[in-house]
Amino acid sequence: MPVARSGIVWRRIFWIALIVTTLPYIEYSKREFPHGGSAWGIAYGIAGTILILLLAFFGIRKRWYRSTFGTLEQWLQSHIYLGLLVLVIVFFHAGGRFHDRVAVTALLILVIVVASGIAGALLYATVPRFLTEVESNLTADEISEQVHDLQRQMARIASQRSATFQDLYTELARETTPPILAGWRLVAAKHEQRRDTQRRSKLVAAVPKEEQDELRQMLVLSRQRQELLHRLVIQQRYKNILEVWLYIHVPFTFALLIIAAVHIAAVFYYGRVHW
Repeated sequence: MPVARSGIVWRRIFWIALIVTTLPYIEYSKREFPHGGSAWGIAYGIAGTILILLLAFFGIRKRWYRSTFGTLEQWLQSHIYLGLLVLVIVFFHAGGRFHDRVAVTALLILVIVVASGIAGALLYATVPRFLTEVESNLTADEISEQVHDLQRQMARIASQRSATFQDLYTELARETTPPILAGWRLVAAKHEQRRDTQRRSKLVAAVPKEEQDELRQMLVLSRQRQELLHRLVIQQRYKNILEVWLYIHVPFTFALLIIAAVHIAAVFYYGRVHW
């Protein structure tokens, strides 16, 4: 099923499910004060628990490569819309009142999980497109090896040249070395780059005429090295963004499962009724 078609189908399912869950809640609210211990409250609680488990199963389905039970795109769409639906169902389960600390904690974690899930869906829809603009068939280790090889070639050309030539080589090597945490920096320091370009231009102009051929060779190698480093930094930057999302979404998902289990166990053990 195409991506757009899958999204349309699950959008319709979401609205139908929302109507089906909302109308009974409205009728039930007219007859009695809604709370989690009522028959309808328990029913909504069971439905919410099942949805939370189903949403958590998506992490397993992504790595279950042999499964033919729906495509990953269909599972992703269901993950998004069922995540929104479970927020409504949990609200109906509690009758809109969250005075119990465990229940409030579970709700807050659920909100974080759903919000981060939506953010993750947007990231996975946009980041791969950006990666294709800089991705190559080479691995990060292979790119690094090419970068070091170009560095060695530049060093050989610069060896036994004039002091100005040596200074230029040092400047080029420094400029094409990514700064600390370069993969995490989202905004380049434009003013610093402008000053570096000015210094390099002065050094290029000061290189003796008899070294111009070697100079052109080194500048070509430096440009190739800079492009490879830029590609490597951009790749790592987008991968780091996805990792940050995982560090938020996955741990909070596990926390939600634990808190939900504690909440259910407490209700059965202590016989709590939320009025």
